[in-house]
Amino acid sequence: MTVQSITWAPLAPVLVLVAGLVFVLLADLMLPLGVRRMVLPAVSAVTCAGAAGCAAWLAGDPGLPGTFCSAPGPGNASRCAYVLGETAGFLTVVLCLAAAAVLVLALAQLQADVEGVTPAGEYCLVLLAATIGAVIVAGSRDLITLLVGLETLTVPMYAAVAFRRGSSAGAEAALTLLLVSVTSTALMLLGIGFLYGLTGTMHLDVLAEVLTAGGGVGDLALADVAVVLLLAGLAFKVGAVPFHVWAPSTYQGAPIPVAAYLSSASKAGGIAGLIVVLPAVSSGSPAAATWMALLAVVSMTVGNLVAMRQRHLVRLLAWSGIAQTGYLLVGLAVLSGRSDQALSGAGATLAYLAVYLLMTVGAFACVAAIDGTTGTVGTTGTVGTAGTVGTTGTVGTTGKTDAAVRDGPSVESVRGLAADHPRIAAAFALFLIGLAGLPPVLLGLFGKVVVVRAAFTGDAGWLGILVALNTVLAFVYYLRVAAALFARTGVAVGSAGQLASTPVEVAPGRAVSSSTGMLVAALALVALVAGFWPDLIIGAAPLLSPFGE
Repeated sequence: MTVQSITWAPLAPVLVLVAGLVFVLLADLMLPLGVRRMVLPAVSAVTCAGAAGCAAWLAGDPGLPGTFCSAPGPGNASRCAYVLGETAGFLTVVLCLAAAAVLVLALAQLQADVEGVTPAGEYCLVLLAATIGAVIVAGSRDLITLLVGLETLTVPMYAAVAFRRGSSAGAEAALTLLLVSVTSTALMLLGIGFLYGLTGTMHLDVLAEVLTAGGGVGDLALADVAVVLLLAGLAFKVGAVPFHVWAPSTYQGAPIPVAAYLSSASKAGGIAGLIVVLPAVSSGSPAAATWMALLAVVSMTVGNLVAMRQRHLVRLLAWSGIAQTGYLLVGLAVLSGRSDQALSGAGATLAYLAVYLLMTVGAFACVAAIDGTTGTVGTTGTVGTAGTVGTTGTVGTTGKTDAAVRDGPSVESVRGLAADHPRIAAAFALFLIGLAGLPPVLLGLFGKVVVVRAAFTGDAGWLGILVALNTVLAFVYYLRVAAALFARTGVAVGSAGQLASTPVEVAPGRAVSSSTGMLVAALALVALVAGFWPDLIIGAAPLLSPFGE
């Protein structure tokens, strides 16, 4: 009987998260409601930050062994189920920090929920459980551990998406996510089953050796089918086109902190799964490189084109996230190729992932702040059957309309936001410009340069050209929203649809939550500082080739 060796040190980040989860579960039973709303999300955020600290400390130890290891396979290939190496450590750090930021957003939401409609304990518990799954995916070295991690990441999100009480959109979004996730899991299981039947192993290092053996199973058409099925299942998790249909409606139906989590930590978990799998399956299957390049091109192009038509901020950020997924997949397409610089593709993806998480969480934090401050801004009167605003219409002051509750803030509702909330408007514009890759937010520009450089050095220059073209395309909607934040307000619409000169008074909004405001300020400061000191984020990514080479 084969006995696995177990080392607990690599599991420290997972154990920290598990300890935090148990604490939240017990505290939810004992603390009064008012205390729970503040303590549980704060403790959960600190737990995620602690797990990130453990990963950063342990990943710097090159002698750290793997855990759940069996006897070495042919050619001394590793048979460990979980390894906290340099790449896994970096992924664990960035996704745990993203989860901590989202939990700060959840703190603001729960504080505002004075009636206790949203259960604080369950809210924090499902986000911590999902983060545990993402951390497991980052360090997985066999297909079973990978699958368990992905399902641990995905299943809690069904409940998290449905936490938007009082709106049928939450239930619809949760059902959509459930159906899509079941489909993606079925595809992955089918691909894993084929690979195991062909190779007789679940360990990725052994799998790579078997697939690359000359005249072996890697030459069979079924091996390519298995690889495509496995990658298709992972493409669902990251929302790549054409497996993206769940993302916009799910983001819009979920609470804003949960949408931020899906767009950041959850997506980072899916990218981690691709980084883990691709070196093993692409070594014996040229279909992997073609598949990843195709997904990258279609995702960035379709995402940008559809984002230009969006009028609601959450849906716009959802389609923007799909386009950003395409940029992330460019590096993975290079990783899947046969170039001497293939590993630099993984480094570029890791670097851009960190930039993307910072900007995306910051943008969603600003949307959350806007959602809590605008009241009925943008509702400038009573809309008639012809779709125009009547001349006697006035600005509402008694809360949001049903459409606002269902859809969230729109681009029109944030027009002139800088007049009332200049700091939030400035930070939101900064994050949008960073996602676009424009100066003066140099961090976003450096991230795009890293991806384009990896494409050209990895014999995929055509992908680099498409990234540059799509970046220009994305300027349209990022700058449209940024300009709206600082636009002049007070123009009314007459009964015939013409612009009237009568000023319209905007209803005063509520103050921004202190926790959300501090989070936005901290993320904006990091984005600005890292733009002048890129090594803070981009330079920390492993496998990234220095620019001097």
